Amino acid sequence: MEDIFKEASIKKEKLHREFAELPETIITGVVGARDAVGNKRGAGKVPGDEYWSLKLSLIAWKELGKKINNSPLIFSNDLTYSELKLIQDHVERESLVQFKVKLSKESPFGDARAQLLSILDTPDDIELKAALEKYKEPVEVTHPEFGVLVLDRSLDCFEGTINWQGEPVELSVSVDEEDGSISSSLKTIEALYSQSGDWSKKIADYAVSELLEVMNKNWLEGEKEFTASDFINSMELLFITVYPDGKFEFCHDDGDMFLGHSIIISGSLTDGLSEAGISG
Repeated sequence: MEDIFKEASIKKEKLHREFAELPETIITGVVGARDAVGNKRGAGKVPGDEYWSLKLSLIAWKELGKKINNSPLIFSNDLTYSELKLIQDHVERESLVQFKVKLSKESPFGDARAQLLSILDTPDDIELKAALEKYKEPVEVTHPEFGVLVLDRSLDCFEGTINWQGEPVELSVSVDEEDGSISSSLKTIEALYSQSGDWSKKIADYAVSELLEVMNKNWLEGEKEFTASDFINSMELLFITVYPDGKFEFCHDDGDMFLGHSIIISGSLTDGLSEAGISG
């Protein structure tokens, strides 16, 4: 792991030296749905560091007077908080943008990267507007058992409804970052579904073993302690999220046992159930 971080740091330093030598240029482009800028996150920061690392990319872009490029353009900037706030206030998800940048078309990371210098007026570009409208078109996958699954680009997953033990439950099928498909995640839910009765019992028993004592000790105020049966009957499965490589999460309504927090049970097909927690 240390070697990976070291290699990334070396590439980043090389890229910034490259930016220092490159001329300024103007690009227009399309911000996708997954970008965090539009919901006021938009950057990461290592504790103790002075600067924020921008998290922004364009799904389609072009330099002025040149052809459109449909491969991603990633921005590599270290920002003060005030600089980050300016970008957050002016860049929205699924929008057209125009920036002055330094552009590395073949960066040390093997992709196109840019250093954002300033935000310009929103462009009026017919070609990029068409790219944005095409991007917004619904993407669906039909599964023989689970029906129609619709892509949520902001979460990079396909969503639908599954009949789990006779009850409708929301299903979220994550896209594999490696190959952009959901085939591995679909195998996860198919395996769970084929043994849904066994998994339901395992999950209920695991939740009791991990959370019942915690609830009785810390969440009851003068009330009679819950039994295992009380605990299980209070849980209601809301949705299932499946990931590549057999990983999954089952999210339950807590029946007010934890004052409205969700009960999350996580695990994998290979290792079984591994974590039980509550989430706001």
